[in-house]
Amino acid sequence: MGLAKSKLLIALDAKMDQALVVLNKILAQGVKEMAAIDDLNAAVATLAANFTTLDTAVQAEITALTAALAAGNTAAVSAAAANIAAVSSKMAADAASLTSSLPPVTPPVA
Repeated sequence: MGLAKSKLLIALDAKMDQALVVLNKILAQGVKEMAAIDDLNAAVATLAANFTTLDTAVQAEITALTAALAAGNTAAVSAAAANIAAVSSKMAADAASLTSSLPPVTPPVA
């Protein structure tokens, strides 16, 4: 094999090594992004399930509130209003918890 071919093969080998380094960085970033997407999907699914449960509780309290208003039962009206406020606060706390549990956004690798 000639000297020129050897130098060319060495240069080509070095370029291939550089390309593999870049490809590995791209792959690692893709894995991180997929994991972040999975985390976000799980958090949103949990939040949606919690909101469905809490919405059911709000609807029950609205029914109780309507009945209490019709009956002129001020104590029941106050209790239903307090329960609705508590459920609403729980929804806000769940949303805040979701936001704080998400990993920070990482910029793509250049």
